[in-house]
Amino acid sequence: MALSNESSANEATIPGTTINHQYSKTAAYETDFRHYLREYLAPEVEYFSFLRPLNELQISKLFTGYPKYFPLFRSCNAGSKTDSWCGKCSKCLFSYIILSPFLPKEELKGIFGRDLFDGPDLIHYFDQLTGIADEKPFECVGTVSEVNAALEAVIQREEISGLPLLLRHYAGMKRGGNIPMASLMNAYNPDHHLEPRFEKILKQALHG
Repeated sequence: MALSNESSANEATIPGTTINHQYSKTAAYETDFRHYLREYLAPEVEYFSFLRPLNELQISKLFTGYPKYFPLFRSCNAGSKTDSWCGKCSKCLFSYIILSPFLPKEELKGIFGRDLFDGPDLIHYFDQLTGIADEKPFECVGTVSEVNAALEAVIQREEISGLPLLLRHYAGMKRGGNIPMASLMNAYNPDHHLEPRFEKILKQALHG
């Protein structure tokens, strides 16, 4: 039974606590449920997440190698009934941010319908995702470190004078202690349950 939960799902939703609204996606739950399966239900069934060793930035970079899926993929609860991106929620904004180091602006606008970095209506979610606010959104989004690394990478390649609203807002905040993009791109979480044959496939994709 293969899932696609990543290492980023382990971060607590409320900083300084162990409260995680997506507990069923964490490595801790995966370990506990594997034990429950073997002890009480079906010992022959393997339960694991293929993407557990990776973070959202690594997954995003891998995904950008498959442009035929750009018009098809979704990660928006509000737009789920219409198979669309609403462009107004934290999940849309997170997806936009995490792809932004790897895709040009026009490509992103084509996927999401507008430049989400230029949306004043998204400042509240933006502050939550970056850690400027006290709590993350109670949605399935990546870590604060991943968001900040992605934004730093985008800002470094742009002219400050030409930044859209949210990036100007971010550049004007006092920031420090962020994890470098290179460190996150080279990370590999050993807390997983992949069989060697699956881990080999994942590592080939990651380093290929």
